[in-house]
Amino acid sequence: MRQKAEAIRDFIIGVRRQIHRYPELGYQEHKTAELIGGMLRDLGIEFRSGLGGTGIVAEFGPGGGARVLLRADMDALPIAEETGLSFSSQIEGCMHACGHDAHVAMVLGAASLLRNESFSGRVRLLFQPAEEGCYDDPDGFSGARRMIGEGVLAGVDAALALHQVPTLTSGTIALNSGAVMAASDIFEIVVRGRAAHAGASPQEGIDAILIASELVLGLQTVVSRQVSPFEVAVLSICTIEGGKAANIIADNVRLTGTIRALNSALQGRVRALVEQRCDALAGLYQTSISFSLLDSIPLTENSEMVVQLARDAVVEILGEEALLEVEPCMGAEDFSFIAGEVPSCLALLGTMPPESGTAPLHSPHMILDEDALPIGAAYLAQTALSLLRPGGLIQADLADDADRGLSG
Repeated sequence: MRQKAEAIRDFIIGVRRQIHRYPELGYQEHKTAELIGGMLRDLGIEFRSGLGGTGIVAEFGPGGGARVLLRADMDALPIAEETGLSFSSQIEGCMHACGHDAHVAMVLGAASLLRNESFSGRVRLLFQPAEEGCYDDPDGFSGARRMIGEGVLAGVDAALALHQVPTLTSGTIALNSGAVMAASDIFEIVVRGRAAHAGASPQEGIDAILIASELVLGLQTVVSRQVSPFEVAVLSICTIEGGKAANIIADNVRLTGTIRALNSALQGRVRALVEQRCDALAGLYQTSISFSLLDSIPLTENSEMVVQLARDAVVEILGEEALLEVEPCMGAEDFSFIAGEVPSCLALLGTMPPESGTAPLHSPHMILDEDALPIGAAYLAQTALSLLRPGGLIQADLADDADRGLSG
């Protein structure tokens, strides 16, 4: 499979560069979806578009077996690119700084490979909008959650996804069972005070900045003093806005931040502790403090069954030396919504450039090693084939395709 993937290297890299030049934010991936649709037509693969807004679902295969889903996210980030690449973003203030352009290219590459393979069952391709957040979705849903609500997992037996990581050695693949990426909350806190003249009559006001300052400091003790050192959690306040003039007591302060945890129960517990602190300070200062979630992503957990098969696929196409096991990442991934519904595996593909140094994900300087992309496509194709192989790990009496197809 590795040699077959190298034979379509130019196709995979060409797709990635086309998408990289014209990045689009979540739920705005119209040109990206048009490009993907054109590629699927060229491959002779039927698809449906407009799911979850701009998402695409495609499917192919003879039927008579399991159904495996390959997922790629499509959205970019509101970051001004500073890589100097010849195919840099042509869209001001927008960049594929997380590598979703590469994810799309690798799934299309895997589809091209699988079209020429013999297998039983079906392969479903999911091109998803809005992984990076819920943007202006009316229900506050990210792309995966939105598409699941529209039935894209109907009949799926297992799901695979791949995330490129420019800080891992290029060509390696990291596979963990259990927790692989953190649960995440993005929250907003609004402290409401009462304005007054700061010099003449400060006693008449309720100082929202003072209260917010106490809150920021107090919240730092939630993890350090109320979470066991044997559990993993992060709580960070990242923005603070308030005040209108240098001599007026502020009547309103807005804070935003994030909670991360490596188990769902801990995520809920830390969230509750934050709300308790808000309520306590509101009572102390006789005012109101509101807490609200702007976005919430569950823990991404890999299935041991699918991971074991994926490990075997890595060894088969790359050898033992390419297989890594790393600590769970405190980043979040909305593939977690898919993994919560069907047995799944999110793998990490090393794409560290060999000579240009390393910039992390979400950096305006993020560059990836394109030589790793055919490896990612080969991994996805080989793992899908292993899942679909008779006698593989997926064992079930499957209904007719007419009952399990894209019509949901």
